Amino acid sequence: MKTSFTKTVITASIAAVLLLGSSLSATAQEKEKGKEKEKTEEKAKKGGAGFVGKAVAVDKTAKTVKLSGKAARVIQITATTKITKDGKPATLDDLKEGDEVSGGYRNAADGKLEATTLTIGPKVPAKGKDEKKDDKK
Repeated sequence: MKTSFTKTVITASIAAVLLLGSSLSATAQEKEKGKEKEKTEEKAKKGGAGFVGKAVAVDKTAKTVKLSGKAARVIQITATTKITKDGKPATLDDLKEGDEVSGGYRNAADGKLEATTLTIGPKVPAKGKDEKKDDKK
């Protein structure tokens, strides 16, 4: 009788450990998925995404710029968008279809891409190490 009871207790213990282990694993996976979702949402709120392309359509009434390319994104211009051209402050009126544009955007709550910055004209490369050395001469 002791042997049968011992086998039952051992079997039940093993089953409990297996069930507990699998539920802990599932909980850990759920937590990891939750963290990834939070990071994605946080990144979307912060923005930080950028764009480069040609303005194929400029709607000054709707304050939007449609970019060329496979993605053909539409960027919404807001009152807080910092617009520059040739390193100087500019307005949406300075932008013409066919102009090269670049900038940054954030995802708005309504799903639109809101420009945080908009640079009209070719993207100016950042000052590299070689250029810094030339400046010292």
